[in-house]
Amino acid sequence: MRSSQYPNCIRFAAEWEVSRKTVQRDVEYLRDQLGAPLAYDQRRQGYSYTDRNWFLPAIGMSEGDLVLLMVGARATEQYRGSPIAAEIDRIFQKIATMLPERLTIRPETVFSAFSFIGPPSKPVDTATWTTLVRGLLNRRSVDVSYRAFDAEQYTPRRIDPYHIANLHGEWYVFARCQVKGDVRQFAIPRVEKAELTDEEFTVPAAFSARERLGSAFARFAGDASVKRVRLLFSAAVERWVTDCQWHPSQRLRKRRDGRLDLSFDATGLLEVKRWVLGWGRDVRVVAPRELRQMVQEEIRAMAKGTA
Repeated sequence: MRSSQYPNCIRFAAEWEVSRKTVQRDVEYLRDQLGAPLAYDQRRQGYSYTDRNWFLPAIGMSEGDLVLLMVGARATEQYRGSPIAAEIDRIFQKIATMLPERLTIRPETVFSAFSFIGPPSKPVDTATWTTLVRGLLNRRSVDVSYRAFDAEQYTPRRIDPYHIANLHGEWYVFARCQVKGDVRQFAIPRVEKAELTDEEFTVPAAFSARERLGSAFARFAGDASVKRVRLLFSAAVERWVTDCQWHPSQRLRKRRDGRLDLSFDATGLLEVKRWVLGWGRDVRVVAPRELRQMVQEEIRAMAKGTA
């Protein structure tokens, strides 16, 4: 019918060795229940699709599958403000239209039973996102106007996007900056505009997104420099610390007096410093010395009220 061969009930019945009434019921089911754009051509005495892009729903799902699908759609709430959330919503709605109408579990029940609240994040421009993704997938350089975190002005750069990651709700692209000559972490919300170029690039074999992100702490993966962080927590917060995995490489050791040693290998000491300060008097930085100095300087500045 899609290729306009105009079959009819007689031909169908003969080929599939069923009655004409059975074929007629199938045709009515296609048209009335599945919404097939069927039309009967009197001159050719057969059926065809008025929309050749229409296909039979081909998704077989249990109610358990449907619940997981709806929970997954609900989980996109933590990515609100990014183009990927809108695309996932669109795909979910497309799949939902293919599912059976008679379900014992109502979607609104599932949606009201689950919530996902992500950390604060900046919205991502759709055009910027699309350009960076195209550059990444097609291995083509991108000209961007970018403002570093501590900068006041946007500066032009040409980057080779290697990898895109969502770190604690914020989107980043890891790319080789042709201006600086190294791989850097760029916050996508701070890209003012992006333009795809015809220049092609090759991702070096030495680059590994897993290794890069494996040592990241919070949102900052930093450079390739990894530091061994050693912290000593008081017995008062020992259970709070052990209940969570703060870093993939963390190691815990409880002392006889109830205090807890926590160590991990991380890049981006700025994020570690902020996290350590959140524990107040219940933590002491053992190593590295750089982190200990950063925390001490911050405490002194806080005492002076230099905001």
